[in-house]
Amino acid sequence: MADSPERTTEDAPSAKAPAGPGHSGWDAEIERLEIVDSGRVRIWRDEFRRLCVRVDPPPPKAAAGEGPPLPEAAEAVEFVDVRPAQVFPVSEAADYIAFLNTDDKEVLMLQDRRGLEADSLRCLEEELGRVYFVPKVTVIYAIEDAHGAARWEVETDRGYRVFDVRDREDVRVLEGSRVLLQDADGNRYEIADIGELDERSRRLLDGEI
Repeated sequence: MADSPERTTEDAPSAKAPAGPGHSGWDAEIERLEIVDSGRVRIWRDEFRRLCVRVDPPPPKAAAGEGPPLPEAAEAVEFVDVRPAQVFPVSEAADYIAFLNTDDKEVLMLQDRRGLEADSLRCLEEELGRVYFVPKVTVIYAIEDAHGAARWEVETDRGYRVFDVRDREDVRVLEGSRVLLQDADGNRYEIADIGELDERSRRLLDGEI
């Protein structure tokens, strides 16, 4: 994942992944993170289309010997307006998903999405598909002012697009000649190499970076 922010897990209500011999480099990284059982997690969108996550408390532990289960003091915790991020490469056997708040701070980590109930899994996969769907801009036809935002009219490898960019900070030049854009709706676009754009496209882009 490009430009992943540094994350902490001090607020995540969960248990640490177990350590063990023969761990790979990824396993060592996992040991630093706190992970929640996906069976305790519910994911949905609220009336404002914000992604929400609730972590239910763990089930009560059985008391020693005879008698009822011991009560748990923990309560359900909810996070509003979060976004998912795949933490490790998709090729890894483990399926780690982090949830970040609006400050890009990690609030929750899942190890295996398959443990989610059906509606939560569908909601998560829809959001991951949106987050990781990044059309590549091949031609810039126009960039015009639109009520304080910049309206981009472009051609991408997925077809013609028109979108608004609110701030120049949403147009980021990365190492080399790669550019990442984020529109007003949070959708992302990529220019793989500025040098591959035609002259007019480069001139238009130069005015925004």
